[in-house]
Amino acid sequence: MSRRRNVLTSLTVMLAAFVMLCGSTAPVFAADAVGGAGNGLRISPVSSNLTIKPGSNVTVDVYITNVTSQKTTFEVFVNDFVASGDESGNPALILDDGKSAPTHSLRAFVPKLSNVTLAPNEQRDIKVPISIPATAPAGGYFGAVRFAATTETVAGKNVALSASVASLILVKVPGNYKEIMSVESIDTRKKDKIHSIFTKKNDIDAVVRFKNSGDIQEVPFGKLTVTKMGGSVVYTTEVNNAETPGSVLPGSVRKFAIPLKSISSFGKYKIQGDFGYGKGQTLTANTTFYVIPVPIMIVLGVLIVLIIIAIVEVPRVLKRYNRRVLRRAGRGRK
Repeated sequence: MSRRRNVLTSLTVMLAAFVMLCGSTAPVFAADAVGGAGNGLRISPVSSNLTIKPGSNVTVDVYITNVTSQKTTFEVFVNDFVASGDESGNPALILDDGKSAPTHSLRAFVPKLSNVTLAPNEQRDIKVPISIPATAPAGGYFGAVRFAATTETVAGKNVALSASVASLILVKVPGNYKEIMSVESIDTRKKDKIHSIFTKKNDIDAVVRFKNSGDIQEVPFGKLTVTKMGGSVVYTTEVNNAETPGSVLPGSVRKFAIPLKSISSFGKYKIQGDFGYGKGQTLTANTTFYVIPVPIMIVLGVLIVLIIIAIVEVPRVLKRYNRRVLRRAGRGRK
């Protein structure tokens, strides 16, 4: 009796979990710019990655073009930037001209730059000098050269417009710095919502989140291998292999979403991630997900219900049958 009760309890929990999974895995129906052009200005390069030794000076060339039909003056700012809070890797510029990043600030190493006035379609090479002190600690330093258009007011004063464009500068100062990176998580998602069970094979992304606990920006890379139950490889793909790969800033987490292909309509899958960074360091991580169509889920749910009913009702039927047999046997002896 106790054993049957335990089995019944387990199956009830399974059914509840199944219902929850069905509900949670149901199909989902469906200012400032960095680089490029904006506010009447085209800028190049979008970003610059430099290695500058302590005590050295380097000049960065930033090219700007006035793409408007009128003469325009652009105010030039040097701002620090940090990683955005959404883990996308997009930079978050510190636009307050009086504030610096709490760590890894580059703006202290760049002098104030003069405003520049450009005729229509005129291009100018803006020289950005960077001076790294001899005492600067090894590690990464991050800033941006930002341009904001101005317009003449009635009073004759220049007023900066709200929109602006910027060119990022990432500097690595060599020396005794730490390189510490880890895989914060690896999971599967649809429309950026985490699931381990999907009802359809389409639009499934593997998402890898890298955490940088070191002193410099890191560029993780690697490969994902997707295997189906039984061990057969169904898909392999590279991670962070764009022409300009993404960096993970110190003290931040960045996620990389990789679309999965060649997934069938039903099955269990394992994702194996093998990654590298820095000076040959390696990382591994893996996760598992399932593709189970709704009709199969319904069949499984019905089977679980039938099993529960069988466990509950069959013993009752047998008990009633045995009682009848015993009663008949008793009447026969009389």
